[in-house]
Amino acid sequence: MSRSTSRRDPRSGSRRGRAKARSPRWLPVRAHAILPRVIPVSATQVEVHVFRRRGKRVELLLIRRSPQRSLAGVWQPVTGGIERGETAIAAAVREVREETGLTPVRWWALEHLATFYDPARDHIRVVPVFAAEAAWTDPVHLSHEHDRYAFVTLTEASKRVLWATQRQAIAALRDEVLSGSPGGAAREVTARLAAARAPSRATPTTKRPAARRRRA
Repeated sequence: MSRSTSRRDPRSGSRRGRAKARSPRWLPVRAHAILPRVIPVSATQVEVHVFRRRGKRVELLLIRRSPQRSLAGVWQPVTGGIERGETAIAAAVREVREETGLTPVRWWALEHLATFYDPARDHIRVVPVFAAEAAWTDPVHLSHEHDRYAFVTLTEASKRVLWATQRQAIAALRDEVLSGSPGGAAREVTARLAAARAPSRATPTTKRPAARRRRA
């Protein structure tokens, strides 16, 4: 902690000798003395819980981080960063495809959000969480970022993941989606993704007359 060169006035409790701080032009002159410091909040990552089901059996996909990565050997759902100009849903679809090779048949944007404090950057991180259902027989093809995968029960998945926010997301998957609640149905975004992927209708153009062929 840096030391302050100003001294406190024993009579009034105010500080003396401090240089006047500059406020942004859109703030009052003394706003810096009134407004508290705000910790930045950022949303630059997504988390996707991919599952499959057959009858009453539900299995959740976990992938293990490769040895050369940080947190090597940790089991986790699909996670990844949001690229510039990309929506969170588009980032979720891309990360699932890149990390597992899967193309899920149904998607949900969970009401649950993962939030945590990042001490390295002094930021509050907010992570949109998605659920995606894959076909039971679809094969998994891992990228170099992960070396193993496993389809496990939700109870087993909760034991394997490292972070409490991921265990909370698994519980949210059970409560919001797998329970068949009206809220879960309202959070499904499968149709929205299909509409986004549909090619837009081209603007009709005037058809040019066909060029005449010359006789030989």
